[in-house]
Amino acid sequence: MRVLWIALVAVTIGCSTPIQHGLDETAANEVLTALERGGIEACKTRDEVNGEAFIISVPKVHVVRALQILQSLGLPRGRRAGFGEVYKQASLVPTPTEERARYLEALAGEIERTLETVDGVVTARVHLVLSEPDPLAVDGKPRVAAQAAVLLKVRPAPAGLREADVQKLVAGSVAGLAPEAVAVVVTPAAEVPSQPAPALASVGPVQVDPGSRKLLLGGLLGGLAIIATLAILLFLTARRLGLERKKD
Repeated sequence: MRVLWIALVAVTIGCSTPIQHGLDETAANEVLTALERGGIEACKTRDEVNGEAFIISVPKVHVVRALQILQSLGLPRGRRAGFGEVYKQASLVPTPTEERARYLEALAGEIERTLETVDGVVTARVHLVLSEPDPLAVDGKPRVAAQAAVLLKVRPAPAGLREADVQKLVAGSVAGLAPEAVAVVVTPAAEVPSQPAPALASVGPVQVDPGSRKLLLGGLLGGLAIIATLAILLFLTARRLGLERKKD
């Protein structure tokens, strides 16, 4: 009986609704941690279709709040294509324009990755314009000066994030880029919704989600019926064996 009870409870209150698919392990762990901190019990399972990916599931009653938390935190983060990803497959005959575009994409991706490691930064977007030399200029002044634009979505952080620090970080990653040529725009991220946990229903000594109460009761009644049937069969068998022994 005890084993049946534990199995039914585990099935009923366990993770049941997938909310994120195809995550790598780092992203899955980040989502899992965020949900646990938000008071939502979640579980991580390996995707059966793609063995290298993971799925995050939560109880059905927590799906809406879980999605709100992830949206406010900017999770899971979009995959930033750095040099390793952009140049993983080399082009057969890259044109100068194509090669320049790939380099810009890879460099911007690396800078975005770095910015998103700063405490409080939810997402970062970086747009770069590299300097273009002017072959006719006597003083070596470029025809187009290097520029950059950075958009940050941030949450309040204890240390904060200064615009000058962002400008120095970006300028230090791009040759010929001056810190004052980096435009930084900071926008606040959506706040994590504060919502009390839904009231739980009691089924004996166990507290479960209201939507799971009927399922758990049905499983318990079915289990009790099976146990009662087995008890009756055992009693009848024992009685028959007793009568046969008396005849002998």
